[in-house]
Amino acid sequence: MIFLYRIVTYLLYLLVYPWARFQAARGNDLWRGRLGTGLSSKPVDLWMHAASVGEVRVLTNLMAYLFKARPQIRVHATAITRTGVETARSLLPRRVSVSFLPLDVAGVMDRAMEQLRPRMVVVAETEIWPNLIRAAANRKIPVVLVNGRMSESSQRKYRFISGSLRGLLSSYDRFFFKSEADRDRYLSFGLSPDRASVTGDMKFDAPLALKSREWVDEIRTEVGIAAEHFLLVAGSTRPGEEAILLDVLADLRNRYPQLRLVLAPRHLERLGEVEQLTVQSGLPRCFYGDGKLCGAVSLVDRMGVLNDLYLAADLAFVGGTLVDIGGHNILEPVWAHTPVLFGPYLDNVAEAAEYITANKYGRLVKSAGELGQAIADVIEGRLELNVKEEEETGRSATAVAGKYILERLNHA
Repeated sequence: MIFLYRIVTYLLYLLVYPWARFQAARGNDLWRGRLGTGLSSKPVDLWMHAASVGEVRVLTNLMAYLFKARPQIRVHATAITRTGVETARSLLPRRVSVSFLPLDVAGVMDRAMEQLRPRMVVVAETEIWPNLIRAAANRKIPVVLVNGRMSESSQRKYRFISGSLRGLLSSYDRFFFKSEADRDRYLSFGLSPDRASVTGDMKFDAPLALKSREWVDEIRTEVGIAAEHFLLVAGSTRPGEEAILLDVLADLRNRYPQLRLVLAPRHLERLGEVEQLTVQSGLPRCFYGDGKLCGAVSLVDRMGVLNDLYLAADLAFVGGTLVDIGGHNILEPVWAHTPVLFGPYLDNVAEAAEYITANKYGRLVKSAGELGQAIADVIEGRLELNVKEEEETGRSATAVAGKYILERLNHA
């Protein structure tokens, strides 16, 4: 099966090569990466690969750990999608070279290996590229899978190529899995248990924001919120959610006059619409940065301040969850040391929601009534939600995988 894969990928490569070569010669970074040219001017210690944005963020956490332990380490990162490449370029230090993943064709991967000359290849989550693995194995370069996962549907599909997959897995040096279920699915294809560790999900190991009383006070002053106020920050809100939040606020302010709401719509072009809702509610309002004490509602009219606002909040709500959008990043308040509330529409953030509720970093609310009750319970101390702290040194999934990578590099 692998032999057939190599033939098919090579024939497809011959078909696209003239166009790809022309585009690469014109400076197209996608095709330069796909053809494995201009990847890095110097040999690297690690070639780290992620499919797209989610996997890039996992590797970003891992690289932060590695750079802290060994600042001089040299890394080249690849991704498949343009958003993945752009995310890597925006999040990673400038000294990390970034490109699109070369085509998984024998000659192209060989060219890429000769350019990069990595001492180790690190792959995130589910990426299995036969020619990449072969090129590394032929050069005795260890390949490590981090945050490994395999769904039930993928397991069923892989059974048709179980023999080939068993051979590919034997070429890996080490596996670090998100869960026991993921490990068991890989073991069903003949993976040796002594090379497989369950470390948990690395996406939850993002560094926590630095928080100080002085910085919190400065943010609150900027948004017009006094120290004695209870601040609820509602971020990335969508149509329908602002009206719910304003109704809840109007209902609660009779009992809790210290309650203040900061509204940060997901899209700023809706700001006029959201302002009109505040007018209709009769609640006193102001805009972020007005420089005055805000009466009840502060509207955020700019980008790039939401993480700071979460840092200054007593409680957060993340939008796209009380209406059928699928949810926005409900982990952002957690990294800012702030408990979070969210609605039931969580298709995009299901794993994060499970993680948050399991650790009591927040709560699911299914309606406006539950949202109001949760806010009241937090204010009065009836609902105690945890604030995330840094993991013990060496205990996080990222630290476990990072330690192994550094130790293995010493012998690679």
